[in-house]
Amino acid sequence: MDAIKIYSRRIKMQTKNYLALFILCGGLFYLGCTQDSVQFEWRQIESGTGEHLYGVHFVDAEHGWAVGTAGTILSTVNGGMTWTAGSVARETLTQVSFTTPNNGWLSSIGKVQYTGSGGTSWRVQHQARGEGKRPPGILDLYFVSTTEGWAVGGSGTILHTKDGGSRWESYRDLSDKHLWGVYFVDLKHGWIVGEEGEVLHTRDGGGRWVRQRSNVEQPLFAVYFANPTHGWIVGTNGLILRTADGGKEWHRQKTPVNQSLRDIAFRDERRGWAVGEKGLILHTTDGGILWSRYPTPAQHNLQDIHLHKNAGWIVGAKGTILRSY
Repeated sequence: MDAIKIYSRRIKMQTKNYLALFILCGGLFYLGCTQDSVQFEWRQIESGTGEHLYGVHFVDAEHGWAVGTAGTILSTVNGGMTWTAGSVARETLTQVSFTTPNNGWLSSIGKVQYTGSGGTSWRVQHQARGEGKRPPGILDLYFVSTTEGWAVGGSGTILHTKDGGSRWESYRDLSDKHLWGVYFVDLKHGWIVGEEGEVLHTRDGGGRWVRQRSNVEQPLFAVYFANPTHGWIVGTNGLILRTADGGKEWHRQKTPVNQSLRDIAFRDERRGWAVGEKGLILHTTDGGILWSRYPTPAQHNLQDIHLHKNAGWIVGAKGTILRSY
């Protein structure tokens, strides 16, 4: 009897231990599964403007800028909790890129402008000249460092600077398509995307560009790479393309929507976000194999997303700014 009692006690103790372990592991698993969602609860922030916002960029967790129509420039020094309005000439500003709290660039129709004062004042660095017509617009801008930057736009426009914008070199005859997005994961590896499924890639900092096969013919609006091999592209009709080999092969991902997606960003190889029309936000935790809608308070078109470590910001039409909590 004593032996039976001892055995019974051992079984009960083991059962309690296994149950405790299960609860502990289950709790940790639960936290792991929901951590990304908790950290990225998107809330709408008062922007103080009704202008459409097309670009947003943060250089750290506190200092950020957003740009849009009518020369609108918004800046924040508290992580996007509050925004201060500035402006340049009343023109549509398409993108902004900063490398330090002081040094930044913005793009517009045929122009690149620079500030060395955190946006207090701006000066034109590049002015496109159209021959008897309006110059092609610069649609996207990205600086890899304070000296190295790229800009792309209409009619195959590709611009490159190695000295912080004092001089811009134009790459001609690479493409005749409207180019919507440019992204460099480091100084050497970069991609450009545009209309009719156009994808251009360089592995040597722009010394040589090659065309990659996207296997689609629709407009591609934005490209993002987490590292030189893992990247994603978004476009019209809910299109998301994914590569795991630097773009040698692009594969179409399944999405639950058919609205246009305007921008995409990832925290790492697995966790990413895509934004688009009518307040659409998509989220993945498996590198894009599965995308799901994410709750959002926004109703207007969302144009741009920027992630910095554990924070994120989204901008869009009619002064929309979303901030993650």
